This record gives sequence, C-alpha cells and structure tokens, in this order.
Amino acid sequence: MKSYLKSMLVALAICALGAGAAFADSGKNARLTLSSDVMVNGTLLKAGDYEFKFNEKTNEITILKDGKVKAKTSARLETRSDKANYTAIRTRGDGDAKEFIGLTFSGSKQEVVVTSGGGSSVN
Repeated sequence: MKSYLKSMLVALAICALGAGAAFADSGKNARLTLSSDVMVNGTLLKAGDYEFKFNEKTNEITILKDGKVKAKTSARLETRSDKANYTAIRTRGDGDAKEFIGLTFSGSKQEVVVTSGGGSSVN
C-alpha cells in the first residue's frame, strides 16, 4: 500500500511539473512551410520548412530553420473578429520574394502583425 501511494504521489508531481512548464512559455509557435521565398526585415528566407515563434513579452517574432535563427522582427498583437481556422503567414507583394507582414495561429482571436522598421536580420 505504501509503495502504491508513493508511486501515485510521484506521478502527480510529474504531472504538476509538466503542466507548469506548459504555462511558462510566454508566446506562441508554429512550424510552417513557405511555398515561395519570403523577405523578413531584409533577410531572404528561401522556400522550405521553418519554425515561427512569437514572444509576447518582447513582441518579437523569431524564425528558425533546423534550430538556427534565420530572422527576427518586431510585431504586435491585433484582435481578430473571429478565431483563426488555421495557422498561416500573411505576405504582400508580387515577384520573386514576398514581404512577410503577419501570422495567425489556429484557434486564436489575435493576429501577430509585423511592425515596420523594427527587428534584426540574422544570417
């Protein structure tokens, strides 16, 4: 009986720690595939798979490929009229490379919008 109780307490402690870690993240992230080249704050991202992370504390989007930071830019949250049906990036422009202007996360009533003039490029 004592070993059962001890095992149960250990399992509950592990669950509590896992739940705490889930809520400790101060942002949102998503893995997306760019079907064409995209410019992010002066940095050209070639078509391919990337991870987009938005940090709500710093209001910054970080874009990674294979775990390496490829670009960063400042952004802000704007309220949507409804929840986003899917996670997607928004771009504008035509030609070889479109400009990255925003990001929506599935199920969120907020949209991440790139603010002009802020951020840094990483190579």
